[in-house]
Amino acid sequence: MVPAVLPVVAGRDIRPFLCPMRTLLPFLMLVSACAAAQKGSPGKAIPYDMRDPAQVFELPSQLNEISALTDVDAETIACVHDESASIYFLSTRTGRILDSVAFAGPADMEGLTRVGNEFFALRSDGLVYRLGDRASGMAVRDTFRLAIPNRNIEGLGYDDRSGMVLVSPKDLQKGSKAGKDERLIHAIDPHATAMAPRAALRLSLDRLEREAEALGIEVPKDTKGKGKAKSALKLRYSSVAVDPTNGHYYLLSAVDRTLLVVDRSGSLVDLVFLDPKLLPKAEGITFTPDGAMWLSSEGKGRSPVLVRYALKKERSAKP
Repeated sequence: MVPAVLPVVAGRDIRPFLCPMRTLLPFLMLVSACAAAQKGSPGKAIPYDMRDPAQVFELPSQLNEISALTDVDAETIACVHDESASIYFLSTRTGRILDSVAFAGPADMEGLTRVGNEFFALRSDGLVYRLGDRASGMAVRDTFRLAIPNRNIEGLGYDDRSGMVLVSPKDLQKGSKAGKDERLIHAIDPHATAMAPRAALRLSLDRLEREAEALGIEVPKDTKGKGKAKSALKLRYSSVAVDPTNGHYYLLSAVDRTLLVVDRSGSLVDLVFLDPKLLPKAEGITFTPDGAMWLSSEGKGRSPVLVRYALKKERSAKP
């Protein structure tokens, strides 16, 4: 299947796009509706216009459960999906699958990141596969289990500033109010995986909500019981990445369709509410050498997608 490449700016030459016009038009309407559907911050504090993606690639149905992304090189992104221990290599020019390599049997794979020429792939129960490069056929070099109490772990991301692999759990620590409020990011040394993970970032949901409101970002509310409004923000991490230009942490939460951005100290930079029609279940994020940010979403009532956001200065420089 050839992915549909969706032009999103009026007047852009659509001759390179391969999908039939009857397929293209509904997606054009979908993307043009982003500004109307999206609430909260449009991403003013980050260098990407979240309401104006540069490219949207419709992915084949075999990636319906796409759940993680990592950069490979300027022309390639790798991903995994929930049902198979396989890595898929995608073209950044067309969105097409270039290659796929199975490294284990069926498994709930959720995280993926590249460290140099090696890849680290995460199973949701905390088992990590350390894989060789493409030349080695992605041979399994090692497996290890994350020594953290969480049992539903979805995100891996490499932080080149610290040289550590970041781990973002989806589930929360039960038993205390503090445990429900804390959003913890762990870090492991990719060259010493037997060492215990350390805390890379401790975030407070309550504090993030206050910082968002101080920045004028509307936080969703639920009204229950006697009509008292309560925050509906969950921030259950599905993926983590680090902006290579400034070191900011980008954290996806698919359950409430948010992109949280914090600085190295954990202070809020932005809280973006993703468009539910374009990205109904976003579980993958990465950055490529050209400065672009890429998000992926599972197919939920539609085809899975790979979305490219160009740097604002790149978009403004083009006629």
